[in-house]
Amino acid sequence: MAGSPKDSDDYVPPEIDQPHKPEGDQDDKLAKGKKLFATCQDVENDNRTSYKDDTNFVRARAQWPADIRAQREAEGRPCLTIDRLGPVIRQVVNDSRQNKPSIKVHPADSGADVDTAEVINGLIRNIEYTSNADVAYDTAVETAVGGNIGGPMDGEGAGGW
Repeated sequence: MAGSPKDSDDYVPPEIDQPHKPEGDQDDKLAKGKKLFATCQDVENDNRTSYKDDTNFVRARAQWPADIRAQREAEGRPCLTIDRLGPVIRQVVNDSRQNKPSIKVHPADSGADVDTAEVINGLIRNIEYTSNADVAYDTAVETAVGGNIGGPMDGEGAGGW
């Protein structure tokens, strides 16, 4: 439409022209959110610490306590680490990779439609494929077996926290 304000070079959409004014209770919501987050951190702290210790033990092979390791190194004594967990963890993870988890929809009662269930199954398979769900499944198994939790908590890997 010729001559409308949208055609001019100095047109500013209304949502940009007028700044958003926060609601009065937004500060209360933010404070409540911060409090809930702090509570979650406190509750999950032991699990996260345990995960990091387990993961360091398995992956980084940090199987010697720091003080004993430092003492042995100062004395020129070796700190042998024999990896007995790695092969077992790889076996469990590889078994899981061979038997991939999958989502399957079944009609639940006599009123349910088999064709609808098949369409939903197709949608789920497509979502799994396009989102690389196999990577998330593998990562969950690896961290569950090696770190005793179902997803990475160090910011690495699929779904990192």
